[in-house]
Amino acid sequence: MLNSSNKKTASGKRTARKWAKPRAVRRCPFVASVEVTELRSGTRLSARTSELGLGGCYVDALNPFANGTQVKLRVVRDQGAFEAKAKVVYSDPSFGMGLSFTEIAAEQRLILENWLEEIVLQLRPVAQ
Repeated sequence: MLNSSNKKTASGKRTARKWAKPRAVRRCPFVASVEVTELRSGTRLSARTSELGLGGCYVDALNPFANGTQVKLRVVRDQGAFEAKAKVVYSDPSFGMGLSFTEIAAEQRLILENWLEEIVLQLRPVAQ
C-alpha cells in the first residue's frame, strides 16, 4: 500500500504509520475547496485539500471514498480551477483520502504546475 493513512496526534498534527512507503512525488501544503465525484455512481463529496503535488493530493473528508475508487476532482482556488481523474490510493475514515492522479489534460497540467510553482516560491527562504 502506498502511503498509509496518517493519524492525528493530540496536537492535531499527522504522524505517518511505520509501514508507509515514501511518495514518488513531493506534495506541498495546499488548502482549497475540492469536489470529488465517484465516476461509477456519480456520488459527490465536497471537501478541502490539505496537500497537492504533481502526482496527487490529500483530501480532508469525514466520509472518504474507499481505496481503489475511481474519481473525478475539481479543485477551486482564487486563480481558477484544476480538474483531473484520480484513484483513491488510501482512505482513512473520519480523516480523509489520498488521491493519485490518473488522467490530466494538458491545459489542466499547466494550471497544476503554475499553482505548485507559486507555492514553492512562497516556501523558499528569502535571501538576505
